[in-house]
Formats: sequence, C-alpha cells, structure tokens
Amino acid sequence: MTTPLPLARELQDLRTSEITDALDTAFLSLLSWDWEVRVARYPNSHPVLGMPDCEIPECVKGTPLGEPICVGCMNRWRRSGLFLEDFTARGRTGRLRSIGQKLCEVEQCERPRRSVAARLCPAHQYHWARSSDLTMEAFLSRPNLHPLPAIGPCHVASCYRSRGREGNLYCDVHASRLGIERKRGTFDGDEDTWRRTTPAVAVDREISLRGLPDRLVAELLYSLQVRTAREVKTRDHRFRTICDRVRLLQIPSLEALDDADLDRVGLIDDLGMIIRGAWTALRRLGTTPETERLKDIWDLVVFGHSGTLNFTKIHQKAFREAVKVWAYDELPRRRGQHVASSLQNTIRGMERLSESLRLQREDGGHQPRLLSRTDIDNFCTRMAFLTETGVFGAYHRVHVIRAVRQILNRIRVLGLTAHGEILDGLPASFALSVQDIPDEPEDTEAGKDLPDEVMRELCDNLDLLEKTSYREIRVATELLIDTGRRPDEIAKLSWDCLTTDPDDSLILLYDNHKSYRLGRRLPIAKATAAIITEQQKRVRERFPDTSTSMLKLLPSPVANPEGKKSIGTIGDQHRAWVDALPDIMITVVVELDGKHVTRLLPFDKSKIFPYAYRHSYAQRHADAGIAPDVLKDLMDHRELSTTQSYYRVNQERRREAVDRVTALQFDRHGTRVWRKAQGLLDSEHVRRAIGEVATAYGICLEPHNVAAGGQSCPLRFRCVGCDHFRTDVSYLPDLERYLDDLLRSRERLMSAFEADDWARSEAVPSEEEIRRVRRLINRVKADLDDLSPEERSQIEEAVAVVRRSRTVMLGMPRIAQPMPDVRPWRLP
Repeated sequence: MTTPLPLARELQDLRTSEITDALDTAFLSLLSWDWEVRVARYPNSHPVLGMPDCEIPECVKGTPLGEPICVGCMNRWRRSGLFLEDFTARGRTGRLRSIGQKLCEVEQCERPRRSVAARLCPAHQYHWARSSDLTMEAFLSRPNLHPLPAIGPCHVASCYRSRGREGNLYCDVHASRLGIERKRGTFDGDEDTWRRTTPAVAVDREISLRGLPDRLVAELLYSLQVRTAREVKTRDHRFRTICDRVRLLQIPSLEALDDADLDRVGLIDDLGMIIRGAWTALRRLGTTPETERLKDIWDLVVFGHSGTLNFTKIHQKAFREAVKVWAYDELPRRRGQHVASSLQNTIRGMERLSESLRLQREDGGHQPRLLSRTDIDNFCTRMAFLTETGVFGAYHRVHVIRAVRQILNRIRVLGLTAHGEILDGLPASFALSVQDIPDEPEDTEAGKDLPDEVMRELCDNLDLLEKTSYREIRVATELLIDTGRRPDEIAKLSWDCLTTDPDDSLILLYDNHKSYRLGRRLPIAKATAAIITEQQKRVRERFPDTSTSMLKLLPSPVANPEGKKSIGTIGDQHRAWVDALPDIMITVVVELDGKHVTRLLPFDKSKIFPYAYRHSYAQRHADAGIAPDVLKDLMDHRELSTTQSYYRVNQERRREAVDRVTALQFDRHGTRVWRKAQGLLDSEHVRRAIGEVATAYGICLEPHNVAAGGQSCPLRFRCVGCDHFRTDVSYLPDLERYLDDLLRSRERLMSAFEADDWARSEAVPSEEEIRRVRRLINRVKADLDDLSPEERSQIEEAVAVVRRSRTVMLGMPRIAQPMPDVRPWRLP
C-alpha cells in the first residue's frame, strides 16, 4: 500500500503528485530516504540493492553483491599474489580513505575534519600546530579548548557537506575541485552555473539527488523502484552517474529528455538503457486500458500481455478506429507469449486493404459510404498482382485476405456500421466471401525434421554451446532434442518437473501454454532424467534459500536473485551456436548425366532452429512404428491431423522411392518383375493407392481380398503360395523375421509338445513354405548384391521412405514397439 509523502515544498503539478504517490514507503525506507536531505543510501543487505561491507578489516567500502571484498581491495589482492584468506588477515594497507564527512574530535565542535588522518577541523588544526603540545591527546585534553560552531553547508547544490573554513563557500572537496579547474583552464567563469551543475562527492552506497527539481527526483526514485521490483540490479555508481548527468542538463523532467540529450551527456549503452526503461515505466504509470485504447500505438503490458500493437499504417481514420475496437474486443480472448505478433499479423491485412484504397480511389478511401464491391475486387486483384511479381508469397496472400474477411465481418457484428457509429453507411457489398479466398498452395515440403547426420553433429557440439552461452541454454537444447516439447514449455519448467508413475517409469511434468493445458505428463528416458537431476542439483546449490516449489529448472542468469524467473527465448544463442559450427555434410542424391549419384553436400543451417527438434522427435517416433493416436498424445495435440503434419512424407520423394523399390519387385517364385516396365510405373502409383492391400511381408492383388481390406484370404495368409502375392526389397526385414518365426514354430512343434498328430501336422510349417521363403530372401539379396555401392545406397534410402509411409495391415497381429531413444548414439 502506497501513501502520499510530504515534499520539501509545494508540488508543482498533478503529474509530480501522481509519481510521488506511486512511491512505496517501504522502498523509500529501504533507501533511508528523507525529502529534506534528498540522499538515497543503499542498504547493506538486500537481494537486489544490497552492498555488504568489505571483509578487509578497516575498509569501509561496500562490495558488489556476491563478492567478499570491494573493487579496490579486489584489485590490490590480485596484484599481491596472496591467497584471499591471507590477504584478508593482513588487513587494510595504505592510506585510509574516509566515507562521508567526519567531525572534529574536539568535544562538541561542529566543524568537519580536514581528513581522517588530521582528526581536527582546520581551525583547531591550526591551533594545535602553534601550541606546545606534542601529541594530539594532550591537545584534546586542554581545559581551555573551546568547540566551534558550524559555518554552514556547502553552496554546491548537490552537496550536503559542511564548510570547513570561514570565508569559503564550499566544502574542502568542492573548493579543491574549483581550484583545480581554474588552474587547468577548464572553468568557464560562471560560478553560479558551476554550483548548480557540479556533482556531489562520490560515496559508496550514497546517491545525491539534491539540486534537482521535485518532478525529476520523483521520477528517478520511481524508476529505481520499478527496476528493483523487477529484480534488476542497479549499481550505485551507475545511478549516481545518471543523476549527475541529468543535473548537468538542468532539465525539469526525464520526459523532457530525448536521444540527442542522452548522446550529448554520454548516457549511452547501459546508462541509456536505464533511462529508456524509466521512460517506459513513467509512460505506463497511471495508464489504463481505457486510456491506452485511444492511442495509435498500444503498449500491451497495460492489457496484461507483452509487446505493442501499431495501427498507424491504416491511413483511413474511420477504418483505423474500427480496427482498434476489433483489437480491444479480441485481446481478452488471446493468451500466450505471442499475442502481439499474432494480432499485428492480422492487422497487417487491414494495412494492405488501406493501402489499396489509398492508391486506387480518388478520395483515398476516407469516405466509407462510397465504397463498393468494386473496391474489394480491386483489392483482391492487387494482392494477386503483388504475389505474381514476387513482393510476397502465396501463403501471405491467403493470410491477408482471410484476415481482412475476419475483421470486416467482426466489425459488422460489433455494430460499427450502424447509424452514428464509426463506419456509418459502409455498404454491405464491401465484404469478402469464402470464394474470395484463394486456394492455399500445395505443401510440397518433406517436413522440418533434421537428418540423423545433422542431429549427431549437433549433439557432439553441445559443449561449444555451453561455452558460447551458459549452462541453462545447453540443458534447454538437450531437453528440446530429447522430449520434443515446444521451446517455451522447456524454458518454463519448474524445478520439481521430474516424477515417476506407479510402475516407476520416469515422467516429465510440463505446462502446454499454447493450448492452455496445464500439468501435462510425458514419458522420458533415463538419460534425459539424468540431465534434469543434474540441473536440479546445480540450481539448488545456487539458490539454497528459495523454496523448491518457487524455483525454476532453468533460471535466468540476470535479474533473478532468488531463482524464480525462467530463461527467456533461446533462439539468439542457439542461432549463434549453429552459425559457428563448421559445415554439416549430409548424403544427397543428385542427378548427373542422367544418372542418380550420391554426393556429400552441406546442410542448410537456416533449417536448424529450436522448433525443428519437435519435428525430428515426431518423425523418429513415426519411423519407429508408434501408432498415430499414441503419437498424438506424445505431441500433446488435440487433433490427429495436426500430428500427421509433423511427419508427413513428401509426395515427390515418396514417388521417387516407389520408383526405385518397384524396380526390385518379385513374385512368389522369386522372379524379378517390372525390371523393364518403366512405362508402367505411373499405374503402379495408382495401384498402390486403390488396388492392393498390405500383408505381413508384401502386398496382395487379389480383388476380393483387396475389397475386404485383407480379411478375405482363403489361404490364411500363406502368401508365398499365391499368384496374387508380390514383394519387394522394402519387405526384406519382414521376410527374414517371417522365416525366423517359421523355423522357431517348427522346432517347438516337433519337440515334446502335447498335441494330437493331426493337429500337429496341420500346425507345423511345411518344408515347401520354408523353402519358398528362404529362396525368395536369397533372390532379393542376390539382386541387391548385383548393385553398385552407389545404387545400393540409393535403394536403402528409398526403402526407408517407403517403410515410413507404409499402411499397416490390420488383419495380422502386431507386437507393440517400445518408444525409441531420440538420440540412439548416446552412451548409456
């Protein structure tokens, strides 16, 4: 609870009063603030502002948070070559320096000393020098020694020290400064301006705001309060420098500053960042959604989000105000980290419409009553023209037209076209229908998953990522690779995110912020759990006093003294790491002189980004035969179609793979078919879609069985004895497993298995079936051996693609496969 605080004099305006009222009394007490003295003092112990005493005996300076000794002693210790314990035990060496101003040691004397060593004010120092007393103690014990009254404060506006000499207007330090400036010729002769602009004497933990206007003092204190509440450290020397620089400018308020002023007085880099942060904090103070919605640029923090919304590129005022109403209505329904970018992308559609009206109408589109369907047609035609000329892509065109349709329809629903409203009289014909939205371009991408060669290279260079960034970025990247979660889900993991199921299987607890599904559970491998437990140990050691329920697994390294804030985005550090890696070579099949040749080419590093690990996770599980509905749950999707988009196979790539595999197709006798039937390959692609059904180790072409989905086979799946059976090289692993099953079944039934002879003879696999399967396997392998290494490599790649997209036959039982390790090359 904040309460108004009394100022030294009457407030000048309501804004000053508003800023002062926003100052928290507890924060001002933390700074030992007094409106009469106007000196802020940093506390010894505080998680953000704290400056503990230096551990070196007799040193009176403060230390940076987390360091045992002050900066000066730190430099001396490094030059000494001693261990820190030995250096600390030796104590302070060299000339002692005072912190602040101390009074004369003569009892009740109100004048300051000349220095710590002098121990006396200048007047008493003069008397002692002329006396016969040999020691200071003898002089101080004189019965006729009289104290002297204070002369008065220093006339420098920023200084709160007392003057030490009669006839001098300044304290000893400022008198010395003025003399040095005159001697060096840097003093311009205007002593009055010098008094108002010269800084106070720098003292550790103290910042003087004396000599500044009330408004400016309140602004500086409020900006420090906001930074401290955000747990951002503000070193005393930086804040002191800012106060001294704005005093030099003699401005009434921070809001009167501009970038030119900052450059003129050297407020750049981190100091300029503090000033800009103060501008933002002051701009938000007193702002409400009702007042912010009137502006053309919205600060979404006022609405509970981050970022800004910009409406300035909508030229027509009526449309600009209508879009603001739409955005104000839409904001409460949005959540997540990317609300600003999502809404701004939709608003860009109206920017395109506004631009079209401005360019193609004589009135620039400023009279809504005169708009018609013709303007909509002109807009759609312009979008098509810009797409054809390469200004933007086909996807952007679809998105723009959809966004305009969405906003125009919503504007009508909100009643903004009614009488007396913003778009009063807007014709009903000025609207977009579904038919106006062009078809989306066909997606020919093969997915965004990363090849195994790329994943292996990335995992081998994780140490470099840790060196170029910090430990949390490396752990986040490893968890992205292993779990396939979204980047923000990993970044916000809590410290206690690891648990177990009743069967002791390891579970990752996370929140799906995108779909607003909290408390999600994901099975993970032991190696992944080991990464988490190691990180938990590091975080606990770093923040031993914070409750584990408040800790983050990946705490931010900045503005986070208690470990309660998670890291932000890892995109920048990840991109810098990937770009620093040498070229990653992958195997690519290229056409050379009409032949397909395998070459090693560098992988496009722009395709390596944090979200690509999620695609790779889905693709690897799909390749391992995980059922789509199970994979949907693993990916935490609501719709199966969403999951399928993560591991779909490029139709062009699939077609090429079918072409290669079809060239090595065999009938039940092991005879190669279609070796010369290149002209029939087009029909083969159609037949694979409608004229075949999958079997355990090939395909069946018998029409009735195809129509029945594989459930009408009179031979009971003894395919090697049927003329409708075909197989190819992609089924070789299945044929080998089938042969092993036949041999194991024969051995088991021929052993001491209790059964009648007729049942045993029916169940035992026939020698002819075993011989047929073995011959078929040998024939396929023999043809593979006839290929060159180049052709064999291409066939193996084609087999992988075909098997990935193969339809599973539902008529045969199937053994469940365990979930794959996403990094199978990782050491156990």
